[in-house]
Amino acid sequence: MAKTQIGLIANPHKEGAAGLLRKLIAAFALVGVTTHLEKISAELIGIEGGLELEDLGKSSDLLVVLGGDGSLLWVLSQLKENVKPLAGINIGTLGFLSCATGDEYQHLVDAIASNEFSIRERSIVSERSIVKASLIIREEGRVSEAREFYGLNEITISRASSSRTIQIEARVDDQFVNHYSGDGVIIATPTGSTAYSLSAGGPIIDPAAGVFVLTPICPHALANRAIVMSDSSKIELLMPEPRDPLLLSIDGRAVAEIHTDADVMIERAGFDLPLLALPNASFYEVLHQKLGWFGSTVVKPVSRVSK
Repeated sequence: MAKTQIGLIANPHKEGAAGLLRKLIAAFALVGVTTHLEKISAELIGIEGGLELEDLGKSSDLLVVLGGDGSLLWVLSQLKENVKPLAGINIGTLGFLSCATGDEYQHLVDAIASNEFSIRERSIVSERSIVKASLIIREEGRVSEAREFYGLNEITISRASSSRTIQIEARVDDQFVNHYSGDGVIIATPTGSTAYSLSAGGPIIDPAAGVFVLTPICPHALANRAIVMSDSSKIELLMPEPRDPLLLSIDGRAVAEIHTDADVMIERAGFDLPLLALPNASFYEVLHQKLGWFGSTVVKPVSRVSK
């Protein structure tokens, strides 16, 4: 049976990335696991012969990413449907997508060496569903440009510069849903429900749920609230002749500015992101750790003595 080939990718802008990368290389070597380095990561610790990310993905069975959630999202954005299972080591801030912290690197190495890990499948908890956005630009009623983007967390349409409210019409499976007036809208996956959508008032969604959530951003109508819908739905956001430039963002990255009549078609992509999970990993435990949920305390009524 062929040995697992591990690709190592470190965010060079994260403090401590170089030191942790050296520790990982040594730790994997001690347990007989072969590692390959991404080019910039290799340069970070003064090693020659690093691979371009695309080549690293082809030569590896599993990619270990040192950074935060943004680092994992960047790897996904580059490799898209060719992405390999990812194991995140968090040296960033929240790290919802990571399976270990920098202090827990040896635990991850041991789990990989002994094959005591799982790749989360949707039928168990979730492979992280990828959302696809197709931007269609129209001029005089005709399609002049069509581009596709992929994201893990969310698709966002928001104001590009002006402080004026923007107008967006939402349709789901060709049915009119609502006309939103405000700062924009977010279409989030279950993974993205704990990101921008949560900050905008959207619900937290279990990764096992096969849904999207549409969350309006600062809507100018109290009745406008987040809507949860099946991820088999096709969502259409219509922006006919916007007064001011609009911004299309994917996972927090601005990818296109919209100046004219445009539609954004959103649906689940034809591939998922497999994330490595260590034994006994729990989505709810992550919520406890990352959001500071410590449960409730049951306080018994104070016993009072009648005088």
